[in-house]
Amino acid sequence: MISFAYRLTLQTPEQCKPWLTAAEWQYSQGLSAKRQAEFSNGRTLARKMLMQNNLLTIADIAIDLPSESAPRLLVQRKKMQLSISHSGTAIAVALSDQPIGLDIEQIKCRDIKALTEQLPAMAGVTTLQQFYQRWTGCEAYSKYSADSIWQTLQRPLPKQISLYYLPLSDYMLCLCYRKSDVAIQNIGELR
Repeated sequence: MISFAYRLTLQTPEQCKPWLTAAEWQYSQGLSAKRQAEFSNGRTLARKMLMQNNLLTIADIAIDLPSESAPRLLVQRKKMQLSISHSGTAIAVALSDQPIGLDIEQIKCRDIKALTEQLPAMAGVTTLQQFYQRWTGCEAYSKYSADSIWQTLQRPLPKQISLYYLPLSDYMLCLCYRKSDVAIQNIGELR
């Protein structure tokens, strides 16, 4: 099962504080205002997703502090996959027991030709919608595979993955996972 949720408007760090551990709150105090809001909202959204249908407490959900790699998530000491993405005023979170990658991007006018002509993964893109689908697919695959975005853009996306797209108001969301008969639960906008 893969579950994901999003929020199109970030809450303030103070609104998120009850959902953070003391170490996370302390860590967030050293971040810029923008980064603090993204960090706090990502962890809050992950915990709300996990706690809404389970009998869990905040203490049951451990998320490593940031490092060079994706945050590690333990739920009652069991490892789960976590992917967090933010853009503009939006945040999205995906949770699963299998490898996943998630990206959300705010849709803006772009010089598509300049952004795609030298990148093999973007070959054939001619419209803004195609650009955002392909770009979010590449970003989500980069998180799924742990390859850098630059490595991902240098070749077409592999065929053995699945991409799930969700157009939202002024945003494009993409979830990447390996091909299988996996159930996807779109929790939607979670407050």
